[in-house]
Amino acid sequence: MFWKNVKRVKSLSIVTTLALLYSLSTIGIFIVIALFLYPDFSKITQAINKKPVSTYGNQLDSEKKIKICPTEINRLCIKCYKKTIVVLLASSIASIFLGYLVARNGLARMREFENKIENIHSDLLHERINIQDWPKELRNVGEKFNMMLDRIQISFDQLSQFSSDIAHEFRTPLHNLTGLTELALVKEKTSEEYKQTLTLCLEEYHHLSKLIENLLFLARSNHGQMILHKTSFSVKKEILKLFDYYQALAEEKEIELLCQGDATLVADLILFKRMIANLLTNSLHYTSSTKKEIKIEVTSDEHDIFIAIHDQGIGIDSQHLSKLFDRFYRVDTSLNTGSGGLGLGLAIVKSIIDLHKGKIRVGSQINRGTTVYITLPT
Repeated sequence: MFWKNVKRVKSLSIVTTLALLYSLSTIGIFIVIALFLYPDFSKITQAINKKPVSTYGNQLDSEKKIKICPTEINRLCIKCYKKTIVVLLASSIASIFLGYLVARNGLARMREFENKIENIHSDLLHERINIQDWPKELRNVGEKFNMMLDRIQISFDQLSQFSSDIAHEFRTPLHNLTGLTELALVKEKTSEEYKQTLTLCLEEYHHLSKLIENLLFLARSNHGQMILHKTSFSVKKEILKLFDYYQALAEEKEIELLCQGDATLVADLILFKRMIANLLTNSLHYTSSTKKEIKIEVTSDEHDIFIAIHDQGIGIDSQHLSKLFDRFYRVDTSLNTGSGGLGLGLAIVKSIIDLHKGKIRVGSQINRGTTVYITLPT
């Protein structure tokens, strides 16, 4: 129990510790002064109250007190004064020394903090400062520093993963282009065969171009370099225009496209259409061709517009929902093989919504479908 109390005292704030120290020091000074001066004060009191005695052993009347020698009283007073000065000086020096030790011990955490900052690098981002026994004034700084390290570590891990994913995404089309070019140079081919090879190369170039365009968009949006050109438009009207574009694919898969409700939104129209297009593409890709539907519902209130996109597709397991908006994240890579998916569609959707100060969340059930809920300020 004693050591627990010691630890508890160590975790007190420096101000509280110093206040307690100087309060106890003041009380201690008064006690020491009283103990040191009590004998002398007692002598002075006795000397002042002493009465003369007659030759017959009887006390004289009170008005016949004899005066004590002023020299004796002065000597006792000077002695008391000197003791008081000594006690005050000794107590002051002791209080200053103890205060210095308390402050030095408390601020020692700052030296630890400085060393941590000086030695921090990418390999030690996982290390954190133990602030359990820190003074309260410094504990908040330690907590903020640990939180900053958490954010830096997350960003660093994401950047490392992002770099790895970019390398992987670029490697595949470049290998394809290299292979096609080498095959074309190995032997003579007919013009038709060369045309077919160039067509395949053109597809890979388009794939690379789309990847670069999406990466540039994400980089600009994350660094606040995107300029929004906001206009007022009907949400339903623009969604129906997108339905016309996707109608052929929907009819091929026997999927019905529906839009219910309407609202007037002030936003960047091009980015809004890109956001809805990416979500429609996902819904069409993961909805089987068994006469199902994709429905978009639009509602609003005084401050926000709510868009819900429902599909009846294969659904998403709950363990993947929190990572859907990560770059290059795919729920099932086997489903994306040959589909042309880059794993950037939902990351772009999230960036567009963030640029408009909106919110997005996803709800899904396996084999029952997925719903994307979007909230945008009017």
